[in-house]
Amino acid sequence: MRITRVGIITLIAAELLAGAAQTRQVQAEQLRAVQNQVAGVLAHPALASARVGALVVSLDRGDTLCSTSADRPLIPASNMKLVTVATALELLGAARDCSAVAGAKPCETLAALAPRILKPSDNKLADALLAALPRAAGRPDLTPRQLCSERWGERGLYLYGTHWADGSGLSREDMMSAQVIVDLLRAADGARWRETFIGALPVAGVDGTLRKRMCAGPARGRVRAKTGTLTGVSALSGYVETIGDERLAFSLVMNGFGCDVVRVRRMQDQVCEALVRLDREGVCAERAAGD
Repeated sequence: MRITRVGIITLIAAELLAGAAQTRQVQAEQLRAVQNQVAGVLAHPALASARVGALVVSLDRGDTLCSTSADRPLIPASNMKLVTVATALELLGAARDCSAVAGAKPCETLAALAPRILKPSDNKLADALLAALPRAAGRPDLTPRQLCSERWGERGLYLYGTHWADGSGLSREDMMSAQVIVDLLRAADGARWRETFIGALPVAGVDGTLRKRMCAGPARGRVRAKTGTLTGVSALSGYVETIGDERLAFSLVMNGFGCDVVRVRRMQDQVCEALVRLDREGVCAERAAGD
C-alpha cells in the first residue's frame, strides 16, 4: 500500500501527539506521587491536634503543588526573620552600611549582616535591624510594621493577617500565614537582591540551623530555608532545587502539636526530601532521548 507524503506527516504528527500525551500523563502521575507523600506526612497522627499551614509552589512553572490551610495566620517563630531581612534589603539595598544597627560590625553592609541573622537565627540582630529600619529608610514617622506593610503593598504583596510584635519571631504575638511567607519568597526570587537573600539562608546538611538536618540523601545542599522554633511551634520555609532542576518555594508552619519537636522537624525534612525528588523536566528529557 502506497503512503502519500501527507499520510506520512499525519502519522508523524499523531505519534508526536501520542508521545506528548503520554509524557504529560507520566508527569502528572509523578506529581501526584509527591503530593501524596506530602499529604501523608501532614496527616500524621502526631499532628492531629495541631494547626498546620503549608504551601508549595513552583517558581519556574508558576503552579501550586501543595496547599493546606495556607491562608491561616499562625505563629511563625523565627520565620519572622525572613520578613525582617527581606524588607531591609528591599528598602536599603544589599550594599547599605549597617554600622548603626546595634550589634553590627564597623562598616558592615546589609549583605554581610543578613547571613549573620538568618543562618544562626540571631534574635538580637533581627530585632535591632527591624527597629532601625524606619530611620534608615528615611521614614521615622512610621512604625516598623507600617513601613513593612507599606513597602510590600507597593510591590503588590499584601501581608493579610500578619502581625509584628518583633523582628525575630520570639514573640507569640507574631502571626503570619504560609501564603504570605511564600508570596514573600516569590518576591525575593525576583528582586535585585535575590542572591544576597537566598545566600543568607541556612543550607540543609551544610550550615546554619540546618547543618544537622537532611545531611544524607538528595536534599543535602538542595534546600535553603529558615527554621523557626518555640514551645509547640515549628516552621520551615524557603527554597528547594529538585533533582530535575526545578525551583520551588515552600512554607511549613506548625502550631500546637503535642509531640517532641524533633519529630516535627523530621516530618518537615520528609516533605523537603519528597519535593527534592520531583523530576518533571527529567521525564521529558529521558523520553526525548529515548525517542
